[in-house]
Formats: sequence, structure tokens, C-alpha cells
Amino acid sequence: MVQRRYYRQIVIRFVSVSPPEDDINADIDYMYQCLGLGDERDEVGLLVFRALVKSGPDGISSRDIMSLGEMSQAAVIYHLNLFQRSGLVVKDGRSYYLRGFSLSNALDELENDMHRRFEHLKALAKKIEVK
Repeated sequence: MVQRRYYRQIVIRFVSVSPPEDDINADIDYMYQCLGLGDERDEVGLLVFRALVKSGPDGISSRDIMSLGEMSQAAVIYHLNLFQRSGLVVKDGRSYYLRGFSLSNALDELENDMHRRFEHLKALAKKIEVK
């Protein structure tokens, strides 16, 4: 039996409570929850995600993220790896970046990934239905 690895997984959640207006951190936290990366109780995940979003095209290292709050390097690396597996984050050397270097570009990339996978699944469904 062939063992398969699933590399990219992202869950889109409907979060019924919208963030308050004019609060960037609340907007980022809302996005974090909607992307299924965690919830409001996951303080480390929220801090890591905020740091990535705010780092822009310069990226950020795990040590720089650690310095933003009281969190272990293991916890930061765990979340960075989780975000990489979701397809949201890429690593280059010691720096981590949002894919496409901005949140909107990263979301565009994820959307394109989803469309490509759905096209593949639809083609496979048509092949199955013909038999």
C-alpha cells in the first residue's frame, strides 16, 4: 500500500462575529480564524500570524517573532511549520514570508491552488462517470 502525504490543507471557516472596525489586530485575528489556522485561544499562533502579516516583503525570522512575546522557539517553529503546510508561508534561509509577500497575494495564491485542484477533481469525476 502506498502511503500518501498531504502537504497543503487549509480550512475556510465562517466566523459569525466580524471584527470591530478600525482595529488592524482584530482584522488579522479574524482572518486567522477564518483560514482555520486556529482560534482566539491560540495566543502563540495569533502572535506568529500577526508578525508574518506585518513583516511584509522583508520577512521575519523565528527569533524575531519570539522577541515579540513570551513564547518558546519550539512553539513559534511549530506554528510556522503549520502555516507552511497550509501553503500560506514560505521559508527562504532563516526568514519566513507570506506567500506572495503580502496577505492579499497569499490569498490569491491559495485561491488559485484551490481552483487547480477542483479542476483536477472535476476531470477525474467525469472520467469516473463515463465508466
